[in-house]
Amino acid sequence: MAKNTKKNQEKFYYQDRKSVPQEAKWKIEKMYQNTKDWQKDFNFVQKSIPKLKNYKGKLKIKSQLLKFFQDTYSLTRNIEKLYVFASHSLSVDLASQEYQILTQKAQDLYTLLPKTIAFYLPELASLSDSKLKEIIKDKSFNEYHKELNSILKLKKHILSEKEEALLSQVGKLTSGPDDIFSALDNVDLTFNFVNIDGKEVQLTNGNYQTFLENKDRKVRKEAFENLYKSYKSHINTFAQTLNLEIKQHNFFTQAKNFNSSLESSLSRNLIDKKVYTTLIEEAHKSLPILYKYFQYRAKKLKLKKLTMYDLRVNLTDTKPFKFTYDQAVELCLEAVKPLGADYCKVMEKGFKEGWVDRYENKGKRGGAYSGGCYDSDPYILMNFTGTLNDVYTLIHEGGHSMHSYLARHNQPYALADYSLFAAEIASTVNERLLTNYLLKKYQNNNQLKQNILAYEIDAIRATYFRQTMFAEFELLIHQSVDKGEPLTVQFFNQEYQKLNDLYYGPTIEKDDWIQYEWARIPHFYYNFYVYQYATGIAAAYYFAEQISNTKTSKNTAEKYLNFLKSGGNDFPLNQLKKTGLDFTKPDLHRALAKSLQKCLNQL
Repeated sequence: MAKNTKKNQEKFYYQDRKSVPQEAKWKIEKMYQNTKDWQKDFNFVQKSIPKLKNYKGKLKIKSQLLKFFQDTYSLTRNIEKLYVFASHSLSVDLASQEYQILTQKAQDLYTLLPKTIAFYLPELASLSDSKLKEIIKDKSFNEYHKELNSILKLKKHILSEKEEALLSQVGKLTSGPDDIFSALDNVDLTFNFVNIDGKEVQLTNGNYQTFLENKDRKVRKEAFENLYKSYKSHINTFAQTLNLEIKQHNFFTQAKNFNSSLESSLSRNLIDKKVYTTLIEEAHKSLPILYKYFQYRAKKLKLKKLTMYDLRVNLTDTKPFKFTYDQAVELCLEAVKPLGADYCKVMEKGFKEGWVDRYENKGKRGGAYSGGCYDSDPYILMNFTGTLNDVYTLIHEGGHSMHSYLARHNQPYALADYSLFAAEIASTVNERLLTNYLLKKYQNNNQLKQNILAYEIDAIRATYFRQTMFAEFELLIHQSVDKGEPLTVQFFNQEYQKLNDLYYGPTIEKDDWIQYEWARIPHFYYNFYVYQYATGIAAAYYFAEQISNTKTSKNTAEKYLNFLKSGGNDFPLNQLKKTGLDFTKPDLHRALAKSLQKCLNQL
């Protein structure tokens, strides 16, 4: 493992964006050389969108419908390019007034387009099923078959032109609760100081996890309680804000003639409700394995019982290992070798030649993401500091980027964009392959192996079980509103506490503070989003295990790569069935439980 010698030290923070080495920045200028070029494209799109109104009343004519699709997708493609350039430029310089303005202008185009073509869905929904099927069979519409099939299957939920236009206008207000939550959570909410070795350190949402990793249990406890004291002090505002968000979902559910908010949300990708319910049922059955891990963790930390603030601290006393960026890249490339030489070649070129904006500079946003569009490279934003976690972040975002790269190079624009349901699979497969590689590479280093295995189990806990707990809570509060029942602070607190007690079990000491955790989870404003993290990791474990097995590696890798290349050319459940995965059945979840037990046995 690399140590911090002068030879491999590197600078991780820059006060000025201009001083960041060019090779450490993404090559965003490949999209637009300057903002004047950007403005030319913007002007063209802005003038072209109103012309789409000329298709109103003509979509029953196949030639006109085809031209409408071509023109609409062409403009959408341009809008994406405009938005990606502006928003990515803003991400590395949040104080830039220029990129704030450009980003807002691009967002305005996203609002203008659906408003302009509000006539299109009602007009197509008015066609008979036989007419729609005839159009779908026409090879000229191959690129648009998925959208047409979606209209065919969801016709009864498409309203009149006037109603759809009205809902489009109402849709502008839907970000209100999320915006209020974000302002309260990121700006207005303040936290106390935490005493570390006699020094008072300001607690923030950004550094909270660092406090939970501190070896001093008093520090962890103080940070945990201080954080939730702040949320408790604003709990009525958080409750009202989340209540309004869920009521919005219920409004659109009723307006669109769905039976439940869950059905309404899942309809976008034609996801069977059984996928959601099976996930929760199978997660419950696997909880005893998780409880055993908590018992092991308590024993390693020499505690009678764990608390919620004991789940992040390292199990061993090893000093954190450090990597240079180049060393991290090499680990990632070695890990993904089972996916073939072509995959490795593209990833290596991307990591070394302009995909990754890797170091923090003043004004750059935190966290990490993979972005880009059909007419750009995939782009990865991260703030690399040399930790093992950074290596996992790099290979995770690299998985997203490779998924996008392969989809965009194998599908036409209208079918390249994959669904959120499929999005987390590629990133998580890469993480699992990295774990498998590291365990072999450092098989003689027991302390490091112990940390890697604990990291793996904690990834399952956080991504599968915790997200499923969130999904169950989200379902519960939506069902209450669908039934016309009120959502109160007491209801949120009590129901969240019950679920936390269930998912963390008897080894975790009960703590009243955790009942307020729901108030700090932004994903509850995303309308049934979190369950996809859990289904994603379940699929990823299946793929990674099969790819790492010499008997099944080649065949599974080929199916998996074909899945990545398919982009959004079909609905996600259909795509995954072609690889042998059926999310409506429990097999996938039980395979994950076996992987969890295997990791625990090794640990």
